[in-house]
Amino acid sequence: MPEENNSDQPNKPEPEASASAIFVAMMRQAAAKAVSKPAASADGDDSVPDLADPASEGEVSLEPPPESHDIRRVRRRLILRRPHPSSMAGGFFGAIFVVVLSTALVATLLMFFIDPEFVNPAVARGLQLNGDGVVAGAADVRPTPGGTPHWLRRIGIISGHRGKGASGGRDPGAICQDVYGNPFLTEADINFAVATRVVASLESMNYAVELLDEYDPRLHDYRADALVSLHANTCYDFGEYVSGFIVAISEARPDFGADAFLRECIGENFGAQVPLPRSYNVTEDMTQYHVWRKIHPLTPGTILEMGYMLADQAVLTEDPDRLARAVTAGILCFIENVGKPHTRLQADQGAGGYVIPLLPTSTPIFRS
Repeated sequence: MPEENNSDQPNKPEPEASASAIFVAMMRQAAAKAVSKPAASADGDDSVPDLADPASEGEVSLEPPPESHDIRRVRRRLILRRPHPSSMAGGFFGAIFVVVLSTALVATLLMFFIDPEFVNPAVARGLQLNGDGVVAGAADVRPTPGGTPHWLRRIGIISGHRGKGASGGRDPGAICQDVYGNPFLTEADINFAVATRVVASLESMNYAVELLDEYDPRLHDYRADALVSLHANTCYDFGEYVSGFIVAISEARPDFGADAFLRECIGENFGAQVPLPRSYNVTEDMTQYHVWRKIHPLTPGTILEMGYMLADQAVLTEDPDRLARAVTAGILCFIENVGKPHTRLQADQGAGGYVIPLLPTSTPIFRS
């Protein structure tokens, strides 16, 4: 048999790659081109290698791309914002708010969902208030009332007609003269003798007392717990027997306030210790006394005419200590009871020996 000529046999075609393989190869080359392009741009070379070898144009390589062209997946970096630091005050008030809100919520829940009989009856009674607004059962533990210390009480005593007068010269006040016209007794001397003793007596009790002149510059806007101006009435002969002491306040002050209570304290105690009747012959010189226009509106004040220098001369001059004790008792009556109601005060003997007036009565005013 003749040998078969292999050269005459047509060459068998090489097996063709599947479409899926060709697509995968093309995708790999495209990925390699996308990766290598930025690198080439960084080096200043804008040339991009071909996807296929020029020597084998029309053929598709099935080999994987070199390792340098591996596709690397780039992930966007996750940026976390830093929390803003809160201030210490904000945190503190926030915590307080949470505590208060929680407490209110718990109290509300307890009020609605807890039976009142569940609470111990003794505890419930202890939390109730009595008629005086005090917790029931707490009468034995009430605090002891403490009064204002004496050294915090400021008291002014005016020695009538002492010092310079309104014109700048010395003003002796009322004057008593003998049959020859010679002065032998002045109102300023009587007032000063009593005023100094009142100041000394109150100072011995640790009160803050000031001895003031008639036109003392300290009287302008003067602030005190009480102000008493001591005077003696005229030595004029009216042709009849005129006796008694007079106590009055400013006509601008109410007849039911602290000034009226001070007036009644002085009047009641002076009348109880001095053998003189109380006269109501109040004049404008007393109700419109110049001191009332100077002192502070909240300073209670009163003026006391201790007696007439003609008919009551013996009482005014022989025992100034008794007059001073009576004035002091009247001031203590006001200082120790000024916080109490000014109406319907029961007549009583105070611990300091002073008389508490029944009520501040209106003083009749007789125009001279």
